[in-house]
Amino acid sequence: MNWEAVGAIAEAIGVVAILVSLVYLAAQIRQGTAQFARGIEANELAAFERNIEAGNHMRELMLLHPEIAELMLKGFRSYVNLEKVEKFRFSLLLRNIFSGTQGAYIREISVGHDPERFDGPARIIDDLLKNPGVREWFESGNFDWRPEFKQWTDERLATVKQKLADQA
Repeated sequence: MNWEAVGAIAEAIGVVAILVSLVYLAAQIRQGTAQFARGIEANELAAFERNIEAGNHMRELMLLHPEIAELMLKGFRSYVNLEKVEKFRFSLLLRNIFSGTQGAYIREISVGHDPERFDGPARIIDDLLKNPGVREWFESGNFDWRPEFKQWTDERLATVKQKLADQA
């Protein structure tokens, strides 16, 4: 047998083996990418469900404890006129709401989404900030929020104030 022919056959087998390996590698990468994407979707869904559960918990507190609902309504009217203990409790309630929203906001911007499309939580914050007592609380606080969330909430407050001024 001719050694050149044997060498050519070996090279052909080597090329086929490399092609098979590349096809296998491409399939593995595609499969890994799909699994990674499903993992991200599952994490986003879990985060969304945590936000829903947090909102449901706050509503449940209001339903099960009418005094908390009364405190919220009283605080909505005026934070500065609340008694010391009421201010503390009202502040805790609002911090829970804002902290939950901060978590959702930071998740939104950290996974590369557009924070301008953060409509649902923005409406919740805007509805809260329409209340004079919430604005008083917000403006009296020095909260330990992340800078990007603080900027976002400051912008929400400015927007709400402008809408209220336009309506007056």
